[in-house]
Amino acid sequence: MKTIIYIFFSTFLFCAMDLNAQCQIHTDTISFCYFNGITEQTQIIDNYQITNNSNEDYLTWVSLVPTNNKSNIELIQDFFKKRKGDFSLIEMMYENLLDEGPINIGYSFIKNITAGKTFSYFIAKTDIKSNLYQGRIVLIKKKEVEQYLKIQIDEKYFFKLPSIFLTEK
Repeated sequence: MKTIIYIFFSTFLFCAMDLNAQCQIHTDTISFCYFNGITEQTQIIDNYQITNNSNEDYLTWVSLVPTNNKSNIELIQDFFKKRKGDFSLIEMMYENLLDEGPINIGYSFIKNITAGKTFSYFIAKTDIKSNLYQGRIVLIKKKEVEQYLKIQIDEKYFFKLPSIFLTEK
């Protein structure tokens, strides 16, 4: 009997440790630098790689302004409901105004990172001290966004590629 309990406990402990070893969302940051002989500038490329190890979908987008420790509700409100020009993003979705145009970083770019998938932001800059995009990348559970907005976001609004390349001034 002790052997059975020991085997059961060992198996349980092994499984529990294995489950806790993986973070739900894993973010890797890799930077590399090179000199471009054509432009005669040093280029720095930052790669922010987001891996979704959970069983839920996550949405990511780039905020127009730094997030500054805003709550998820404030971030959702700013991106989807705050007017940027004549319309908010949610109004443009309702009116089908996004169907024809290209994505617009800070306005209409949204990526759905499904369970088990990875998405990368590649950021090119020429000044190592520059951090324009740092603190602007948002990552929130898709379910939380849709519950707050009281809609299910159509797949056609999501960026399709596994990475996006952003440039700084």
